[in-house]
Amino acid sequence: MKKNTDYLKFIDYEFIQDDILFKANTDTAFLGMFLDPMKNKSVLDIGTNTGALLLYAHYHGARYLYGVDIHERALEIAQKNLEKYSDTFKLYHSRVQDLEIEPVDVVICNPPFFEMNNVTEDIYFREAMFEESLPLDDLFKALRRFMKDNGEAYLLYQADRFPEVFEMCKKYKLKIMKMQFIHDIHSKHALRIMLKMKIGVMSKLKVYEPVMIDRGRYAKATYTSE
Repeated sequence: MKKNTDYLKFIDYEFIQDDILFKANTDTAFLGMFLDPMKNKSVLDIGTNTGALLLYAHYHGARYLYGVDIHERALEIAQKNLEKYSDTFKLYHSRVQDLEIEPVDVVICNPPFFEMNNVTEDIYFREAMFEESLPLDDLFKALRRFMKDNGEAYLLYQADRFPEVFEMCKKYKLKIMKMQFIHDIHSKHALRIMLKMKIGVMSKLKVYEPVMIDRGRYAKATYTSE
C-alpha cells in the first residue's frame, strides 16, 4: 500500500490517502464546503472511504463522527485520519443497508452515481463510482432512516439525474432546502448538483451561484455556509 500525506482543499487538514483507493477530489471538497455550521452535532457519512467528509464536518463544528464503508482497507486509513483531530468517532465496516445505529443530526453522502455498464474490474473504483452497491432508492431509504426528525442530509449527485433525485425526495418526504451546481468551464451543462435536505413538504429553496472546475481542477469556489 503506497500512502501519500495530503491536505484537504480549503481547510488544510492533514490527510492520508492510498493510491489504490478512490481519492478525495473536487466533488469531495465542494461538498465539504457546502456543509453548514454544525456545532456539536452528530454526523454520519455514508460511504466514508478514508474519512475526508467527516474531517470537513469536524471543521464545521461537528463533534460526534460516524462513518460506514464496505471496504475495511479504507476504514483503516480513515481511522488514522480521524484520530488526529477527534476522539469522538466510530467507524463501521458494513453496507449501509445493514447498518444499525441511532439516528443522527446530519447525514452526508457523496455516493456512487453512475449507472451500471461495462465498467472496470477495479473493485475500489467500481464501487466508488457506479451504483451497484448503493442504488438510489437504497440511498434515500438510508438517509431517511438515519436522520433525526429535525435532522439534515447533504448529498452530491450527477446533475443530469436530478429528476430521479427529486422523485426520491418526494417518495421519502424530504424537502430540498438549498442547492448548488458544479460546472466545468469547458461544458455547457452542469456536472454535479449538491443538495441540503430536511424532512418535510417541498417548498421554497435557495439556489446558490455555481462552483466551477477546469477539467477536474479548481477554477472558482463560492462558499455557501449559512
